[in-house]
Amino acid sequence: MVKFLKVLKASATVGTVTRRYPFESSLVTSEFRGLIEIDPVKCVGCGACVRICPPKALTIEVNEKETILKYFIGRCIFCWMCVQTCPQKAIKTTNKFELSVFNLKDVMRELVFRTVTCKVCGRAFTPVKLVVEINKRVGDLYMHTDIYVCPDCRQALTARRLLTKYLGRG
Repeated sequence: MVKFLKVLKASATVGTVTRRYPFESSLVTSEFRGLIEIDPVKCVGCGACVRICPPKALTIEVNEKETILKYFIGRCIFCWMCVQTCPQKAIKTTNKFELSVFNLKDVMRELVFRTVTCKVCGRAFTPVKLVVEINKRVGDLYMHTDIYVCPDCRQALTARRLLTKYLGRG
């Protein structure tokens, strides 16, 4: 009973501390973590955000014609680790928090990229924008032909080159 009286006294002196949301605007500070937005112009589809995302809200699918980066807002915990990881700075932070929808498709975002196919085996493996970005950054330091080869075939080609170089056979 004594605790109740202390709380009652404190609430009488402080006054109202809550807001009548949604009738009054919400108190959202600049540090509030809300929805992320992915810039389709800057994003190259490298998948760094997908690898770092703890709840797997970001996923990537590769098929014959396209690579699809999917963002499922309903699974996102707004940790912003993807924002810190993105090498292209393509992910922006917002403080949007009103995310309720009537249709499940409204909480899905997709970015679609054209896919490069392997010159050796013909398997689709990476977005074209990523290959262009690698060419831009690395230039002549990297063998340009190996950029268009999938990781499995690149490993076999490298092993063959090493055998030829050091053992004289391929």
